[in-house]
Amino acid sequence: MRQAIAEKLKTVPDEPGAYRMLDGAGTVIYVGKALSLRKRLQQWFRDTDRHSPWALRMTEHAADFDYIVTRSELEALTLEQSLIKEHQPHFNIKLADDKSYPYLQLTDDVYPRLIVVRDLPADARVAIPGRYKQQRGLHDPKQHAVLSLREGRLFGPFPSATSMRRTMRVVQQLFGLRSCGRRLTGEPCGRPCLNYHIDRCVGPCTGDVGPEEYAEICDEVVLFLSGKSDEVMARLRADMARAAERLDFERAAQLRDRLQAVEKVTEGQLMVATEEREQDALGVAVEEGGAVVAVLSVRRGKLLEKEQFSVEDSEGRTPGEVLEEFLGRHYQEAHVPREVLLAHEVEDAAEWAEVLGQVRGQKVRVHTPQRGEKKRLVELAAHNAELALRRQAGSPEEQQAREALDQLGEVLGLDEPPRRMECYDISTTQGRESTGSMVVFGDGIPEKSSYRRFRMHATEGKPDDFAMLEEMLQRRLRRAAEGDEKFLPLPDLLVVDGGKGQLGVAVRALRAWEIDDVPPASLAKREEEVFVPGRSEPLDMTACPEARKLLQRMRDEAHRFAITHHRGVREKRLTESVLEQAPGIGVARRTMLLTSFGSIDAIAGATVEELAAMPGMSRTAAEAVHELLAEYVEDGNGASPCAE
Repeated sequence: MRQAIAEKLKTVPDEPGAYRMLDGAGTVIYVGKALSLRKRLQQWFRDTDRHSPWALRMTEHAADFDYIVTRSELEALTLEQSLIKEHQPHFNIKLADDKSYPYLQLTDDVYPRLIVVRDLPADARVAIPGRYKQQRGLHDPKQHAVLSLREGRLFGPFPSATSMRRTMRVVQQLFGLRSCGRRLTGEPCGRPCLNYHIDRCVGPCTGDVGPEEYAEICDEVVLFLSGKSDEVMARLRADMARAAERLDFERAAQLRDRLQAVEKVTEGQLMVATEEREQDALGVAVEEGGAVVAVLSVRRGKLLEKEQFSVEDSEGRTPGEVLEEFLGRHYQEAHVPREVLLAHEVEDAAEWAEVLGQVRGQKVRVHTPQRGEKKRLVELAAHNAELALRRQAGSPEEQQAREALDQLGEVLGLDEPPRRMECYDISTTQGRESTGSMVVFGDGIPEKSSYRRFRMHATEGKPDDFAMLEEMLQRRLRRAAEGDEKFLPLPDLLVVDGGKGQLGVAVRALRAWEIDDVPPASLAKREEEVFVPGRSEPLDMTACPEARKLLQRMRDEAHRFAITHHRGVREKRLTESVLEQAPGIGVARRTMLLTSFGSIDAIAGATVEELAAMPGMSRTAAEAVHELLAEYVEDGNGASPCAE
């Protein structure tokens, strides 16, 4: 051990705090926290024979250290996370999505709605650093606290935006809570939005739902998000019985449908215990510099949630070292349960129990189970982490698609990468035989079974690309409003081929159906520029080459699909119009010839004898067809592929 460090270790106090490891240039390379700074720093520099490969590399690079003393290990944990965010040290793990955790807030309006919150309002904070005031006993199935605010109630934090949005969708489907931002008073105010038509909103904008009835729905939402599904179902059964007694059978039927939906959601929850357990089971898989931590959450005796976190810069670390650092990063924001089960041993588990207990405000147990049901639970968490790590590696195409989606979500300012994307294009010949295409990409890969084609009706014969695009988008959204499963769900990103004009058409179509959670974008062909609403200039895609390629691939696929349909429609019209001129050839004979030969060119190349041998054909009709098509080919009017 270097003499300077050895002398400095003698002066380190036996108190809690956070410390920083520095390299020869004074750069912070690692940040940690300890209940005893003296013991922890001595472990780093004296007990090197027990270090993992990662720890050995870190201490070899460390030329100095400094520290900050705190009053408690909880304060040390908070300080550690602040220093990590400030310095981004090379030897600390990095979560692939290290954003703040989202919350859901039930607003305090006459007709409340759920909105996303990332920066908590000041009245949610209390004196304990990094934590928030919790109402005792209210924990929802997604491991979240429930907070009381002046502006309404807050549910969270959610481990990811995906988890949060999934919960919002479930709440809308089960209870019909509104999502629009209208100012509602109980009186009718305009046409209902798309969610009303697909039974995901009870429609307070229609004036048919009073504030009292809507307040009852909100009470059920609070109970559901607080993990009290049994109470929700009991309440629905009682309300249904009272409605039946009043002979209000329509209301009773609505309550019955909602009850069945709640039962269907909750019956899929895996029971892992008969008691009121509140646990998190953490498993980890480490391989070639990458790692995944899987968190299985048990609430009220049910396994209700699985979240996976990708960890970067984990090369050389043991699974226990990854878990130990993850504990501090994760539970600085996420709800701390009564018990944290670990698949691998960590140093100072007792200290972690103490600091997490301070975060929670109640006693917390942190341990690695050795037998029984808890052992099986952490093994299940570890197995999920291994599967996620295997999927994360994937094929080169899948890796490229994930990178493109990550870049796309970042450059467009989305909460998360768009999982489902739709792209639209128009193909026409001076307004005739106009067709539109809708192609769908899921996780960056084409989903050809979800592709849809459109023939223009209202705009047929009018050489107006903007009007055709609007007709196609309006028809697509109308089909969704009618509940057509072929056009559900709505996309996470809607892309149109073109520039600002086409983007404006997409914005108008979405606005007409009051859809504000589907972001639109356009991709212009000439300069490959990407436009989004609210910006006069195209986005700078220089740092996002994979995202640009993905948008171009979608646009090219929509272009190909539209042209293919357009060519087929035009060739069919040309073919039918030519054969209709032949005497003695009606619909039945024309259909038979096209089915038998496959194309107008094949029919033109057949002899009179071959044509006459076809079922239902006479020698006279065959000669008429042969003579007509011979003249057609000589004039150069064959059914060649048409230009767009």
